[in-house]
Amino acid sequence: MSTTKRNILFYFCLALTALVASSCNSSKSDKEATQNKKQPVDYIDPIIGAITYGKKSKDAHGFGKTFPGAATPFGLVQLSPDTVSDGDNGSGYSYEHPTMEGFSFTHMSGVGWFGDLGNFLVTPTIGKLQTNRGVAKNPESGYRSRYSHDTETTEAGYYAVTMDDYNVKAELTSAPRAGIIRFTYPESDSSRVQIDLARRVGGTSTEQYIKVVNENTIQGWMKCPPEGGGWGAGQGKADYVVYFYCQFSKL
Repeated sequence: MSTTKRNILFYFCLALTALVASSCNSSKSDKEATQNKKQPVDYIDPIIGAITYGKKSKDAHGFGKTFPGAATPFGLVQLSPDTVSDGDNGSGYSYEHPTMEGFSFTHMSGVGWFGDLGNFLVTPTIGKLQTNRGVAKNPESGYRSRYSHDTETTEAGYYAVTMDDYNVKAELTSAPRAGIIRFTYPESDSSRVQIDLARRVGGTSTEQYIKVVNENTIQGWMKCPPEGGGWGAGQGKADYVVYFYCQFSKL
């Protein structure tokens, strides 16, 4: 039905060409100009300010400490890559870091303390199972992976990167109350998604609960009190709990 409708409209336009050629050309030009015109959202570059450490910039202050991932205005989810968990790295990501731990669902930009949130870390891996993150200088010591900025795409509401050690492409986007990730794996009989409930930025969750709802769904929570870092490396004197409901499209 839709194909027939398009053909009819196309032929109708041809029948009127001789009578309204100048009008058609003008309308077409206006439409193309509108389509090619940049919208305000096209000028957003989430990677700006995404640095937390000054060794390469030879500066000690003024870092944005922003995260480059996907979020909506005032949304509950800030889905973004994590290159670091400890130190004065509040956003969990810094541009000069050469390796990546994975992707978590809660972040804050411009955090002045030593880090908060960064909960529910997910990492696509292949091959030998590693159960710890490892260290940046020796990625093989854990499940973290090297990556290149050449494969990064940062847009408003969308982030993509290839994890080089696994040759897995990750694509991230967010809705106001949910985050969506698509992993594209190479052919392998040992592909998996690893989830770290304890890990967070600037601390750890001290209690976790997980329930298998069905073969595609899990749900649970992570509690982060001051003794595990809480807010502001524990100085906030308050805890928080992150509840999650996670579905997989493929086992």
